[in-house]
Amino acid sequence: MAVKKSGTWAGIKSNIRNRMISGILLLIPFAVTLAVLKWLFRQMAHFLRPIVQYALVESTEHPSTQDIPQAYIGISVSILSIIIILILIYLIGATGRLVMGKRFLSFGESLMMRIPLARTIYTATKQVVQAVSLPEKAAFKSVVLTEFPRPGFWAIGFLTGHIENSAGKKYCKVFIPTTPNPTTGFFEIIPMEEVTETDMTIEEGFKIIISGGILSPDVIKTRI
Repeated sequence: MAVKKSGTWAGIKSNIRNRMISGILLLIPFAVTLAVLKWLFRQMAHFLRPIVQYALVESTEHPSTQDIPQAYIGISVSILSIIIILILIYLIGATGRLVMGKRFLSFGESLMMRIPLARTIYTATKQVVQAVSLPEKAAFKSVVLTEFPRPGFWAIGFLTGHIENSAGKKYCKVFIPTTPNPTTGFFEIIPMEEVTETDMTIEEGFKIIISGGILSPDVIKTRI
């Protein structure tokens, strides 16, 4: 009886730990995004405040406007900061499509990859975002299991499509990422009968890869 209670408690602790880690992994991209936007807003507001204050005072010659309430200035600064940040984000997105913009982003990415903790967060977040944001025909289709790197060893992969040889035999195109950095991996063309599709979502598959298997479910349901 004691063994049963001990096993139950261990299962509860393991479940709590897995849910906590899963929550942290899900919150990291949002936290990073909010932190960047908050920093941009503060910097922009600090830069715009004296300019807005000067513009409001100089916009009219009436003496009473020399003592404009700080609340009006704060509201004006906040609105202008939000507008300018949105414009900057748009310009960055537009610049990123140009040759020079791509080179600049590549340089910034190379610097980010040299920072150990930032590199892990950046690469994992980027891979998840790319997988989710790709067009439907180009995105990962499903999470699959296949024997890799040799028979008897199973690996999690992502189905990217199908292909046929000249004889009409169908194969699966599978990307098998590495752990814990899913930005690198192996591309394999595998016979369809050697690939097993699962019911896991793409996000769940990435969580397993990034966490090194810590967040893997107890049972992986497969499609027959």
